[in-house]
Amino acid sequence: MSDNKIRAIIVEDEPEALDLLSGLIEATGMAIIEASTCDPQEAVDLISRHEPDMLFLDIQMPGMSGFDILNELRRLSTVNPHVVFTTAHDEYAIKAFDYAAFDYLLKPIDPDRLLETLQRFRQSGPKGVAEQRSGTMFGNERILVFRGVTGVTFIDPAEVVFITADGNYSNFNFISGRVETVTALLGTVEMHLGKQFFRTGRSCIINTSYLARIDMKQMQCVFIRENREYRCEISRDKVKLLMDHMKSRLSEN
Repeated sequence: MSDNKIRAIIVEDEPEALDLLSGLIEATGMAIIEASTCDPQEAVDLISRHEPDMLFLDIQMPGMSGFDILNELRRLSTVNPHVVFTTAHDEYAIKAFDYAAFDYLLKPIDPDRLLETLQRFRQSGPKGVAEQRSGTMFGNERILVFRGVTGVTFIDPAEVVFITADGNYSNFNFISGRVETVTALLGTVEMHLGKQFFRTGRSCIINTSYLARIDMKQMQCVFIRENREYRCEISRDKVKLLMDHMKSRLSEN
């Protein structure tokens, strides 16, 4: 990444929307726009020539959809950027997940939500990004997709500190401080999680990768990351099971 900035390309058929997104991206100070186009027909050549780190791609465009563009890139096998779909229509979200989108932003795009996307990309670092590229667009198994309150939510499990039950919903608490609510029971969520996650009771699942200690007086799991402290309740009968789980994970490493 030149000057440590993310190199991005935008494909958006509406000039005003393209200019707005360009401005939002550059205002973060984290990325530069290498190229952009309102013509989906020239997008494949543009993307192949510039080989961007991230591709901000509209879905519904005349003559050629965002999915058509990705199909052509897959056929050529010449470039594999992290794809961020931008659309006003959340009905495309599940199909976007089939293409292993890095993220899915609904228009009008929220600047804070865009910033989170760029920060998540940056936090993986050059090494992490390079390791992910081979499967980013057409086979990424890291990202989970759930129906959210206002649309569809993409979740990177590595960014989740803990998950709590909220009636028929579940709240994902991220290391960034962000909280996402999905319309799935905690038991359903648990089925999709990896072995780094542990259920501490009826209402909480934790990511043991972030676990710092267990507060036996308060019966809480404590997580500390970048000067932030998070707490999640644990039932007394789960403490030994969690200790055994942690020992098992340590022995694997």
